[in-house]
This record gives sequence, C-alpha cells and structure tokens, in this order.
Amino acid sequence: MGWIFLVLVIAGYVAMNFIMKLGTLKGHESPLLTGSLFAAAALFCLLVVIISGQPLLFSGKLVFLAVAGGVGGGVAYFLFLNALKIGNYALTNSIYTMSFMLPVIFAIVFWKRPLAALLAAGIGLIVIGIALISSAGSTKEGQKTGLWLKWMAFLGGAFVLTSVPQIASAAAVRLGPMNMWFFLFMTFSAGAIVFSVYFLLKKVKLNGGALGYGALAAGGSVAGNLFTLKALGQLPETIVFPISLTGPIIGALLISLLVFKEKIKPLGYAGIVLGIVGMILLAVK
Repeated sequence: MGWIFLVLVIAGYVAMNFIMKLGTLKGHESPLLTGSLFAAAALFCLLVVIISGQPLLFSGKLVFLAVAGGVGGGVAYFLFLNALKIGNYALTNSIYTMSFMLPVIFAIVFWKRPLAALLAAGIGLIVIGIALISSAGSTKEGQKTGLWLKWMAFLGGAFVLTSVPQIASAAAVRLGPMNMWFFLFMTFSAGAIVFSVYFLLKKVKLNGGALGYGALAAGGSVAGNLFTLKALGQLPETIVFPISLTGPIIGALLISLLVFKEKIKPLGYAGIVLGIVGMILLAVK
C-alpha cells in the first residue's frame, strides 16, 4: 500500500507544480501564489477535520513540528517559485529535487536508518539521473543573463529550507498515531500566517487570478503532503523521499518538453532512465 501512496504523492506534486508554473506565466507574483496555496490548503484541511469529527490527537511536539514544517516549507516554496520564474523549468526543478538527500542523510545519521548496498545504488542512480537532467536543461543563454546569481540564491535557499517540512513530517509520524488532517491544517496555517504578515508589510493587493491558481494548486499540495505522511507510516524515509521528489521531476521534464516546449539535450533522456532504474532498485529493496 505504501507504494500506491507514493504514486499519489507524485501525481499531487506534479499537478501542483504545473498549476503554479502556469500562474507565474500569467504574471502573478510568487508570494501571492504561494500564500493563496497555503491559505486554501489550510481551509480545505480544516473543513475535513470539522466534517470528519475525528479526535485531534495533538501534543506540544506535534504542534512544533507542524509549525516548523509550515514556515520552512512556505518560505522554501516561495524561493523556489522565484527561481522557477527566472530559470529553466526542468533545470530548476532538477536541482531543487536534489534536496531529498538532506532528509535522507538526517534519517541515516540521527534515526540510524540502514544504508544497504542496493539502497545506496538506487539513491546514487537517482542523483546521477537528476544531474544529467539538470545538465540537459541548462542553456548558454540562461548562463549569460545577469539573473544567474539571483537564480542561484533563490534556489540555494529553497534547497536547504525544503528539507524542514520533510524532516518534520517524518518526525511527526514517528511520534505515533495522529490526526493527519489536523496536522496538515496546522502546517498550512503556519505557512499562510507567514505570507499574511509579508502581505501586510509589503501592502500586497489581493488578486483574484492569483488566488484562483493558488486554490487549484492547493489540491495537489494537500494530496502530496497527505499521502507522504501515509507512505512514511509504511516505508522508511530513505525510500519515501528519493521517490516522492524524483517522480515529480521526471513529470516536470515531460511537461517541459510537451507543454512549455523547452529544449533539452539527449542527456535528459538518459537521466530519466537512470532515475527510473534507481526508483526500481529502491522498490526492490
């Protein structure tokens, strides 16, 4: 069942990233898009909590993890969208996806997750595959622009901060039984509050179009996060994070080719093959 959850995770995140990319192409600002996503996702999760009537099952530790994940994830995705707006779609997604290594390393070092040879080989092939996709997606034109350093700064920040919600989710699952919908409500609410403060300070005006894109993308985000929690309940972090973050990048590459008509070198196809082989090795493990 854990593998079915991972497939649903990939589908949710691919849909979310695609809708948010469309929003940026329509000229909507990244903070408003991301804030709208978090607010809509929090509202949706709250409705489920109310309708289901299930016990909340929360503790101080769970609240801390939810808030840390929401704040870290919100800022990370905001930085990622800014990088996505500047750089190549496939390349930006590829480098961003490499962040799965941070929670994997965390799980191995602090939670003593074993690193068997087959598991290490699978992760290694995924890393090489993503690197090839990144190389294939880069262009000389992008490297010549003065925005290159700004793109790297946004992407570097997103790379580090995106590990926070991943580690927080895994830690929350390790605490024992919980109401996943309430945990996600707290997580998304924390992110939404961060962006609300930003909007007040910057006096950002709400835009119906951006709110619409954010609300649509929220569905994919909620699905991705919910099924990640479910997958973590049945599979180790060393399998869940590499697959849940590599699958969407392969989907992003296909979208890049078919929808946005972005050019990619033949190495990109080799990267896809290696990434899929790596995920198969993890499945065998």
